[in-house]
Amino acid sequence: MIEWKRLTNHEVDALDRRLPVLIPVGLIEAHGPHLSLSVDIDTAEYFSRAIAERTGAILAPGLPYGFADEMRDYPGTIGLTTGTFTTVVKELALSFCHHGFTNLIFVSGHGANKAPCEAAFWAVWETYPDAKLACWNWWTEAGISGIHHADKGETEVAAVTGAVYHPERARDFKIDKPWYKLRSRHAIHPDSGGINGEPTQADLEQGAANRDKTVETLSARVADIMRAEGCASTTHD
Repeated sequence: MIEWKRLTNHEVDALDRRLPVLIPVGLIEAHGPHLSLSVDIDTAEYFSRAIAERTGAILAPGLPYGFADEMRDYPGTIGLTTGTFTTVVKELALSFCHHGFTNLIFVSGHGANKAPCEAAFWAVWETYPDAKLACWNWWTEAGISGIHHADKGETEVAAVTGAVYHPERARDFKIDKPWYKLRSRHAIHPDSGGINGEPTQADLEQGAANRDKTVETLSARVADIMRAEGCASTTHD
């Protein structure tokens, strides 16, 4: 597997610039009393690594501090404002592009990262108009529906991809969302820890099935990208 941070500068310089670079992004964020704060970066790094191992794409170091949106006020949540996160993504992308790596996929475990990430792409295109940039929320891109914050779906996938999981602490909570965009979930439900669903119903077998489906689906997409770019993929059909 090609892992950027473990290479020397000479080894990086010898890489095929057409290879996609997978950049995991997450958020250190409250996920109720039953899951660790690291869920979003844990899932993003797990899937990015699995895809890189299967396809031969490049795995870049992950960014744990994403856009802290409506979960910002819950204890433990540590992240960036939308403007700062957009700038960080832009600077990272520009740095990769500067070295000739212009096929970049930001693999996100936090849904709110997508909009500012894609906003950053427009700034990158001002300098590198031919750069091919994407932000993938792993569940959406894998065709897995019904994933909500710290609910059954996210809990069962988090539990089988490395997050700390305390099933005995899980409790169900349904967010009563207003008609307007929430600034703070904590402001209306301070005791929920951000839960929106039924984590007590988490099924680890289902989590493993969704984990494997995500790896298979996203690996196939990356392999298709690599074939289209004219570089070899190591994925086996």
